[in-house]
Amino acid sequence: WGDMDAHQVDAVRAAVSRLARRLRNEGSSTRPLSATGIAVLGRLRREGPTTLQSLAAAEHVRPPTMTRIIERLAELGMVTKQPNPDDRRSTIVHLHPNGDEYLAATVRQRLQWLTGRIETLTDEEREALSRAIPALQKLGNT
Repeated sequence: WGDMDAHQVDAVRAAVSRLARRLRNEGSSTRPLSATGIAVLGRLRREGPTTLQSLAAAEHVRPPTMTRIIERLAELGMVTKQPNPDDRRSTIVHLHPNGDEYLAATVRQRLQWLTGRIETLTDEEREALSRAIPALQKLGNT
């Protein structure tokens, strides 16, 4: 841990967890979705249409749970479902433009919230945060 002791490592964990939770809670409030629902929309945006089964595996939930999430997203008009032409027992999930816009609005709302929070920091705190970005990125990418 180098110069960091166990208490400092735990403080980093707690602070990052709290910040991540606060950011998640700043999602679009007009049609609130679960964190997994938003993650599914993001995955569909990044990776394109995919099967319900692969979404369940990627998000570490059971297929029946993903079925419920996809049904909710479809009811809200954020995704569309089509039969898999290669396997009739399987469904392909597509991101609908409404889901893409919901994601964009959620990101805008979260950035606005975070910008406001950063503005409350002192110059020294903002500089420290700026210097910490590469380390935080490295921690998140491992």
